[in-house]
Amino acid sequence: MDKLGEAISETKNYAQKYGQKLSREQLFLRLISKNVYQFNEIQKQSDKSGQKNSWQDKFNKAELFTKKYLSKMKGILMVGITGSVAAEFASEGEDIDLLIVTRENEMWWWRLYLRFFIWWHKIPHRKFGKKEKADEFCFNLWLDKDNLEIPVSKRNLKNANDLIMMKVIWDKEGTYYKFLNKNKWVKNYLATGFEERIKISKKGNKKINSQKRKKIKVIINKFLFMGQHWYTRAINKQKPKKDDINLGQAFFHNIDRVQ
Repeated sequence: MDKLGEAISETKNYAQKYGQKLSREQLFLRLISKNVYQFNEIQKQSDKSGQKNSWQDKFNKAELFTKKYLSKMKGILMVGITGSVAAEFASEGEDIDLLIVTRENEMWWWRLYLRFFIWWHKIPHRKFGKKEKADEFCFNLWLDKDNLEIPVSKRNLKNANDLIMMKVIWDKEGTYYKFLNKNKWVKNYLATGFEERIKISKKGNKKINSQKRKKIKVIINKFLFMGQHWYTRAINKQKPKKDDINLGQAFFHNIDRVQ
């Protein structure tokens, strides 16, 4: 078996661990290899089959929600669908995971704003300590513009797959392109998928002059972070890991999805 054949076999076996059967397009993007291949090479050694499920309906709901609300919030630069919906293997009872990127020094500010916004508008969302419900929005991944690089401790095959599978539904000021360039480590796992995502993201890349942040907002942002840090520590009865929560990043799915 040649290197491509080995990569295809490894990728299919990895997907099967999660009960997934990949189509040619999915296999192409998620191909586990440091080498870059072309789609026609994959076609010759794979079948067309995939799995039908309800991911598309959930994707449409997230896209509509983002277009109607999140895209109008000036501090939100990027929104991506992650998890099972992004992987195109979502069951009807699953929620919708979202990754949000904000302007620098504003992440905790916008998180608080969004929390009150969805409460006021009665938008279904995942709450701390509650089981997931169908089509609820789960805001469990946050980054700011100056902290797009995934921590070293989280650089593994699973997170590389999550990054490549992510479906970006809002991209402002070329943030997606910058995000990918800050995470070139993904090429060590999924070089083909990474190169394909870079091609798409270049179309939206624009040079934007940096805007001055209001000092009061920066100060409030720090206080909100300190409050979340204390709250998480009180709930989990242990100090949150720096790679899970800091001033410019929050990975809530690692701490029982604190919402």
